[in-house]
Amino acid sequence: MARTLTILVAVILACTAILAQSEQAGKTLPVPIYKPEPAYTEAARLAKINGSVTLKMTVGADGVPTDIRVIKSLDPGLDQSALDTVGQWRFRPATENGEPVAFETNIEVSFKLL
Repeated sequence: MARTLTILVAVILACTAILAQSEQAGKTLPVPIYKPEPAYTEAARLAKINGSVTLKMTVGADGVPTDIRVIKSLDPGLDQSALDTVGQWRFRPATENGEPVAFETNIEVSFKLL
């Protein structure tokens, strides 16, 4: 138990150090400011499909996502819904030394039926 706690504390400290270095270097990550939810397709709803689609994209210096592509598929209809919806998202762009920059990232879009 003590070993697990020690490892957990070490991981938290390492993550904190990485974030601090990033901030000291004048870098920030993109932050979503407009994030509509994707729609379920009727076929996926009837088939009771749950899970997530992973997308790779570039958030431009203008905060607009570009080059969006599926890297982990769930269902063709839900993949397309995720692509269409994430294309509408808007971000506060990443910055480096106070200037907006493009940033490549992965996004996981979850689909869960309630």
